Amino acid sequence: MKNIPSKRLILVQIFLIFILPVFLIYFNILPVSWRMILLLVCSLVLYGIIRKEDWSFEDLGLHHHNYKKAIPFYAGFTVLGVLLLFFIHHEINPPDIATRLFFIKTFAFFIPISFFQEFAFRAFLVPRLKTLYKNELFIIFFNAILFTLIHIIYPNWGIGLPLAFFSGIFFAWLYIKYPNLVLVSISHAILNITAVLLGFFTIVK
Repeated sequence: MKNIPSKRLILVQIFLIFILPVFLIYFNILPVSWRMILLLVCSLVLYGIIRKEDWSFEDLGLHHHNYKKAIPFYAGFTVLGVLLLFFIHHEINPPDIATRLFFIKTFAFFIPISFFQEFAFRAFLVPRLKTLYKNELFIIFFNAILFTLIHIIYPNWGIGLPLAFFSGIFFAWLYIKYPNLVLVSISHAILNITAVLLGFFTIVK
């Protein structure tokens, strides 16, 4: 990574990419239907920053040397996460919303969203936070808070926000310990799809 910006500019980047778009939708300044447009804009901004600063593949978490060490941790977390989601589903029994169209929307929307979120929140944001702060626990917590924030546009806060926060904690911890964008994205996609199909999140129009 070259041309690392000032701390002030990094804070501005974090606000514009991770906070402002959520507030624009949450406070109905922009309609929810614009979420994909905002996602595209944020993606272009991230791409521009990465190109300007000349990030390497390793900077982006595209490692190939840590798969053997990392796979057991990511796989274990994913399996435990899926089991926990089924347990919570059994306890609260959310409404059944699984239709054929719902399955199509789920796989068409949440798989790419999962990969983008990990690219943004882990591959990009974690190194940014490391530039600002030295305390690893604070970095994990701050990362999880921002990750939880994007979920306020979904209904069912009582379940969705705690799930987002605790998964954000573990995703950030795993990524800092074993930075691997591919593995963390696959894990996120599996948990996302499971949560959606069990009724914890609703795809809004």
